[in-house]
Parts: sequence; structure tokens; C-alpha cells
Amino acid sequence: MDDKGRLPIQVVIPRKTDYSNNKSGGGGKELEPFTDKIKEQITKQCLNLQLSLQSSFENFPDIPCIGKVVMKEKAIAKTHKPTALFKSNTCPIVGAEKLDELLISITKDGLEHLINTVKLSSTKYIKINMTKIQEIKEYSFKDKIDIKSFDTIDKFDEPIKIKLFSFDDATDNEYYTSRFEELLDKLKIKNTKLNYGEHLCVYKVNCTEKSILEKIIEYPGVHKVSFFPQYTCDFPNMISARERVEELPQPKEGEDYPIIGIIDSGIIPGHKFLEPWIYKREVFVAEKYRNYEHGTFVAGILQYGDILNLNVSEQQHYRILDVVVSPNIDPTKGDTDTLSEDRLIEILYEVIGKYHDKVKVWNMSLGTSNICKDCISDLAVVLDTIQDLYQVDIILSAGNYTKIPLRNWPPNEELGNDDRITSPADSVRAITVGSIANIGIDGYVEKDMPSPFSRRGPGANFLVKPDVVHYGGNCTSHLCCSGTGVISFDIYGNLVEGIGTSYSAPAVTALYAGLHNSINEENSREFAKAFLIHSSNIPDKAKVDTQYFHRYYGYGIPKQNLEEIITCSKSSVTLVFSGTLYSNSHIEFNDFPFPPSLCRNGKCYGDIKMTLVYTPKIDPAFGQEYCRANIDAHFGTYDFIDDEGNVKGFGSEVPLDKKWDQRYEKEQVENGFKWNPIKSYSRSIKNGIEEKPWRLMIDSVARLGDNYDGQNFALFITISDPQKNDIYTEIIQLLKNRGYYHNDIKIQSKVRHILGLH
Repeated sequence: MDDKGRLPIQVVIPRKTDYSNNKSGGGGKELEPFTDKIKEQITKQCLNLQLSLQSSFENFPDIPCIGKVVMKEKAIAKTHKPTALFKSNTCPIVGAEKLDELLISITKDGLEHLINTVKLSSTKYIKINMTKIQEIKEYSFKDKIDIKSFDTIDKFDEPIKIKLFSFDDATDNEYYTSRFEELLDKLKIKNTKLNYGEHLCVYKVNCTEKSILEKIIEYPGVHKVSFFPQYTCDFPNMISARERVEELPQPKEGEDYPIIGIIDSGIIPGHKFLEPWIYKREVFVAEKYRNYEHGTFVAGILQYGDILNLNVSEQQHYRILDVVVSPNIDPTKGDTDTLSEDRLIEILYEVIGKYHDKVKVWNMSLGTSNICKDCISDLAVVLDTIQDLYQVDIILSAGNYTKIPLRNWPPNEELGNDDRITSPADSVRAITVGSIANIGIDGYVEKDMPSPFSRRGPGANFLVKPDVVHYGGNCTSHLCCSGTGVISFDIYGNLVEGIGTSYSAPAVTALYAGLHNSINEENSREFAKAFLIHSSNIPDKAKVDTQYFHRYYGYGIPKQNLEEIITCSKSSVTLVFSGTLYSNSHIEFNDFPFPPSLCRNGKCYGDIKMTLVYTPKIDPAFGQEYCRANIDAHFGTYDFIDDEGNVKGFGSEVPLDKKWDQRYEKEQVENGFKWNPIKSYSRSIKNGIEEKPWRLMIDSVARLGDNYDGQNFALFITISDPQKNDIYTEIIQLLKNRGYYHNDIKIQSKVRHILGLH
């Protein structure tokens, strides 16, 4: 193949000899010397806890209460968790909310046993545990309330959402919920147990009297009390009329197009350009409440966005499953209605469950005003559960900040958290899309900078959200957007412009669906997500302070050319390392095939990008510790391997080893992507590093109490030669010489033919 031809990406399967067990961590040491003062302090806290829970023990003797253990900041890593103190015969750990907190299950007998254990302090490990505890206290009435100004409300005119604690034992959970229902029946409160998936136990309670609700909240198993969020199309159309378009590509007879589900306000029936692409419709909004503007605009971007906005002649096309869920909220456009969270979840289970065999990619540009907190939102948990259950992927909009004046660039520090993403954009499994400006505005936001309205991350526990960005329009700080929006259709078939992350999301959905449809690998979801992220770059980094990279851009804007994403060139080679990691194990490639032509005069050069994707177990009971496994990758050089097989002098070059002031869990979470199920790093080695053997290490660790049978992962590494030498041939030969099992990445035959791969 000539220099300009495209070459297949290589998938490398780890050899048996590449697997090793991790060495144990160092959490078995005191953070400070154990003293009688520490014992006295914790004893006193336990006795106070016993006193505060006395009425609960009397009123609900068979229902465990919940306590809160606050850890010292340096002791929040899993290796420091006080498991010797809080165990099955005392007060076992059942969850968490904040990173420095643990939730414990408390019975009368268990608490007495805990007090005696603390007083005796009989073992080394119990003493060590006690040095790591800041405070033990009740999970209080106030902790349970998630309603603003609750104290000032006398009556409630809307249903109450009550979430119960979930424990590991299904039989216990069933008993605790039955006792809760008995309490509601006794209080004559109408209620419905809702389907929020396997992880959440949620009730819809019709209770108008505050005094009655307070009695309900006193039930020990109550976790959170709130109102049901209302979801809408997350930005009003800001449109101005443009010319009509007469001709656009239409479905070819006999062509088998992939299907994308659009969950939105619906596509206007009979639309000249969009109707021929409709696969089916599922309508959940009464006719008088329908407003098709938003859904039609979204569908236009998905189907023709590249043609209308990027001035290309063609793009991939899809059949559309039109799911009408969002009612009109604009009184100038007709009757209005709302979409409550519980109703939306009911619809999602119904429609995704019905079509998941045919529809693998879904776009949902809906949101709420509820800013994401440090713990993942309930709807995000449900979306994660649905994606796992049905093996589908959902693309979400990041949400829009509309409070005037909007954010300029660099961002206004006074915004605080007001412009943070809203639910369900914090979903871990979903791909969340922010917006960047397609056209610059003098004095406001330049092209490729974050749109003034685009909400930013991080997600829960500093997870990178949004994942990527795309063009969603631009505006002034007062929402003026004439001539700076993205182009799509109104309900009459006219070309109009609009702004919002609602419209950047479907552009990514179309691209992602193309990637998903191109790959024939067994773990195609992880591969497609890795391809998307790996192809993404933050535009013109020189204009952006590094602290803002991931918060506003995620991992950047993806490449638009499918061929460039899923193939290599001779001078830019992508290797995919795919396999399964087991709890507390790692993979070492100590003979990594680094191309010799990138080593000159005793130094190594080149551009390196590395993207890691995996799908960890999730558990909302643990709040900020929602993701229950972590995988890291380290790529760099080493000095030698000693006689016992130990690697000496290894230093990671990608990601470059970070030297924080204190390498405790908090710093690693905030700065090092720890527990992020997507990680991406890049480095351009222009000045060279000392020529040594190259090593790739992929390691895993599970959260406290979680071991997994196997964690699949996909790691993409691209090595590029700025001088355009043929490093592809070099790497392929080295793989063969060093006994690596590798294959061309499996691409669908239709796509292979289009790309000229044989």
C-alpha cells in the first residue's frame, strides 16, 4: 500500500506470561500514634450515638439505623478503611456518600459490641483503625432531607420522592421495605413503589401534611426525601429563519441503515426530509401537549448536521426511532405539561426494553435544573443500569446555563458551581456532550472555545464530564445568537439556527453510531467509546489554561472522518491492547515494540496518545465511590530487570508521573483520573528522553469489599512520527519477533469495502 493508504489497527492480546498479581498496599500503618485520648474520644462518640438512637431502637427494634463515620483526610483510601472495627458483629459498613465518609448499619446489640470493642482496644488492627477516624455520628434527620427550605414549608402540593437504604442482603431489603409499607398504611398514606432498577428503592408518596411526612422520615431505613425532578428539552429553540433547502440525500431502496433512537419532543410527522428516515414512532405525549420544534431540530442535526454545518457533501445516515416523551413547556406554543422523573424512567424501561435488539445507540437531549452534586443523580443511576441491562449506549447533552450574564472565556470565577452539569449528564456509562462555538464573537467567545451556555464538569467524584464536545452554537453574554447558531430544520422544513448542548449531542450520536456499526469486536461498546475518545483533541490548547481542559472540554472534539479514526497510516500507528483484568492484578509488557526509527543519538522521540476504557461495577450505595474498580495504564522506560524478575528504574512517560504534595487518595482522585472509567493522555516528546527499553503496565484495583471475576478493558496507544517515517512496518515486525499475538481490528465487511481494507 502506498504512503497515503490507510492500514489496519492492530489488536494485541496479552500473553499468559504478561499477567502478574499486585503487591499489597500500605494501609496497615497508624496515621498517628494510638493513644488513650483517641480511645476516649471514640468511646464518647459511640455513647452519644447510642443515646441519640435510643428512640429508634425502641420504635423500630427490628430495623437497623444508619451511622456516619467521618474519616481523616489522609485515610480515605480503601487500604485505610476501618474494617477491623466495623464488621458484621458490630456495625458493618453498608455504603458511603462523601469521599471521607462511611455509612454503617447500627443495631442496639451491634452498637454495644462496638463500644466494648473500642474500650478493650485489644488488637493492633483495631488500634490502627481508630487512629484513622475523625468522628462517628448519627445519619440524622437533616441528612435525609433534600428539599430546599424544608423548615419553612407547611404543606406539600406535589408527590414526595422517598429513597430507602439498600443493603447487600435481598431478603433483608424485602423485609425492611415491607415494614416501611406497613408504616405508610398505618399513616393512611397513598404510595407506589417505583421501578428505579436493581440499585435503588424508591417510593412515590402522596403526603400533604408536613407533620405526617416527619413521622415517615423518622423510619430508620429512609435515605433521602425530595421532590421528583421535572425533565424538559434542555434549551428553548433560539431560531431565526433562513432560506429553504430543496434537496438532501434520502434513503436508498434496499439499503440496510442502522437505527438510532431519539428520545425527545418528537419529529413533526410528514417532514419532507426527515419522515422518509423514520423507522417507527413511540408516542407518550397527548396530542394537545406536543411541540415538535426541539425534536425536529435534533433529528435534523443527527441526519444532516455535517452537510448543513460543515459544508461536506455527504455523511452517514440512519433510520430513526422517534420516541416522543417531552411535552410542550412554552405557553405561547399551546397547552403545557411536565415530564416527571418517575414517568420518564417508566418510558425508558418500556421503549429501550422493546427495541434494544435493533437500536443500540440512543440520543437524549433532555435535562433538568438540578445541578449535579458529588453523588451521582438517581436518573443517572437508572440510565447506567439500563445501559448495562440492555447493552446499549446513550448520548446525553451536558445541559445549558442560561442565567444572564452568561459565561465568557476564560470563565467567570464568580459563577461558582452554577454552571456545573445537570442530571442526567453525570451518568457514568453514557457519553455526555458539551458545546463549543462554531463561530467566534468579538469580545465574547472565540471559535472552538466553550459556548457561553455549555455546562461544565466535573461529574460525581471528579469524573470527567462532559466526555466530549461538539459544535452547538455561540452567543453573547445576553443570549444574542443571530448568525452564530448551528443549522437544522424547523417544523415547516425551513433551515433555521439554534444553540444549545441539545444540538451538539446528536452530532456526536451520529458519529458514535457510525463507530459502533463499524466494529465487529466482541466488546464493541468499549471499542467504540475508546475510538471516539481517542480521536478527540482539545482545540488550540495554547488558548486554554490547563486547569480548564477536562472540566469544559472533556477529552475534546472528536475527528469527523470515520476512516481516519478506525485506521492507521504508516507514520501514525495505533495498537489496541484488549483483555481481561482480575481483581488486584496487572499486565506487564516489558518488551513493548517501540519503533527504532524514533530513537536517535541515544534518545527517544515521537508523539504518543493513550486512551483506556473499561466498564466497572457500579453501586450507588457508596456515593462518591460509585465506581467500584479502577484500571490504570503506565507507559514509559526502565533500566533493567533483575535476577528475580523485578523491573528497576521504571518511570511513566504517558501519563507523566505526577508529583503532588501528598499522594493520598483525594489528590489522586482530583488530579489523577483515579476511578475514571475513561482515561486519555497525550504527550509530544520533542526534546527526547534517554533511550531505554519501553514498558507498558496496566493494573487494577477494586474498592473495599469488591472483587470481580474479570474486568474487560480496551487500551488504545497511538505512536506517531512527526518526520513521517514508516514506523508501521517496524512495529508489526517487532510484534512478530517478540511473540505477540495480534490481529487486524475486526471491521464490518461493508465498512472494510468502503475504506478499501482487504
